Amino acid sequence: MKKTLFAIVLSLGLISSINAYELNGELGVKWTGYKTEKKAPVSGTFNDIKLDIKSSDDLSTFLKSSMVTIKSSSLESKNPGRNLNITSTLFSLATAKIIEGSISEVNEMKKSLTLNVTMNKVIKSVPMAYEMTDGKIIAKGVIDILDFDMKSSFMAFAKKCGALHQNKSFSDVAIEFIVPYK
Repeated sequence: MKKTLFAIVLSLGLISSINAYELNGELGVKWTGYKTEKKAPVSGTFNDIKLDIKSSDDLSTFLKSSMVTIKSSSLESKNPGRNLNITSTLFSLATAKIIEGSISEVNEMKKSLTLNVTMNKVIKSVPMAYEMTDGKIIAKGVIDILDFDMKSSFMAFAKKCGALHQNKSFSDVAIEFIVPYK
């Protein structure tokens, strides 16, 4: 009887651990801005990203436990001149030095979530679609820099990069995050 009970408890423990969600690597963050009339994409990431997330048997609980903090000065586009142009204008405000994110809603049926982004002391809810593939949760959405009370910073950026952008910079930015899990 004891062996049977032990086997049942062990089986239940293995089944629940199979369905558990746990971070398995580092969070990936990607942004894509646009320039020129043809809306040419320019992508990058950030080098200083901190993620706090708790393991859970439930996907929604796992994702909603996350809290991300990004230092905007760590922006990385693989072009030092571009990095400086963006960080010295767009993220020049003292209140835009840190970007924070947390997930407030997850709809597993629709494969959608709501990411709350805080930048320049403004909080915006960003709808995102996600997919799960190869042990990764990949979510994509769009923000508008102007929604974060950053018009003066954006205008300074557009002016500084005018010649490089053929005098056309866009304020919408595609965002993506990748959470590796096991």
